[in-house]
Amino acid sequence: MSEPPTFYQTAKSLARNPLGIIALFIILVYAVAGIVISMAKPDFYNNPLHPAVLFLAIFPVVVLAVFAYLVVNHHRNLYAPEDYEDQKDFFRGLAVPAALTGAPGEVAIATSDTSLKIADVQAQTSLNESYTGLVSFGYALLHHAEVIQARTSPRSGRYRVRVWLESIEHRSLSDIESVTYHVWDDFNQSVISTADASSNFDLWLSIYGEFPVLALVKTKEGQTYELQRYIDLPGRPPD
Repeated sequence: MSEPPTFYQTAKSLARNPLGIIALFIILVYAVAGIVISMAKPDFYNNPLHPAVLFLAIFPVVVLAVFAYLVVNHHRNLYAPEDYEDQKDFFRGLAVPAALTGAPGEVAIATSDTSLKIADVQAQTSLNESYTGLVSFGYALLHHAEVIQARTSPRSGRYRVRVWLESIEHRSLSDIESVTYHVWDDFNQSVISTADASSNFDLWLSIYGEFPVLALVKTKEGQTYELQRYIDLPGRPPD
């Protein structure tokens, strides 16, 4: 049978989120109030409207109201997924739009903070042009990583990674002549080229850390495009 947690252990656990900090503050307030009242004169107990008595009576009600407001309206800011035994319970409490509403033609909405706006019209125009060019090119660089050997010390982990070209916007890989990859300089051969359209011009790597990959895509019409991909790995190893 496990021993019950000590007050220190409980306090340490409560201090991980705002509601816990408020709870610890309440304990502190009542501890101080208890000390003050214990030293009060006998006349104190004959005055039900004494400020200290009113405070001790009203304070819990105010705290309960504050707790209710915070939990209902600021749930996402009070807790993190790791505070739950089952992290799925965290996401069940989030407010999710019942339907996607917006201007005609919109197919999705951004749920992240959009308070930061691009005020510079020229910068926004340039960004729109770059994004249009990215989409009109019709190809994207993807990757998938799997663990071969779990990391136990620096550079001990081994990961098998596939990098490949994917067509979008109804484009065909048959229009591509070759893809030349540039990988991390630690490789014996950092520049690798392939013309195998049947495999999506894929590149297979055995690695121990994360790094960016640059792909130079050449079409059969002679045009060239650059695509980038950062190779992130399961567990995000630092090396």
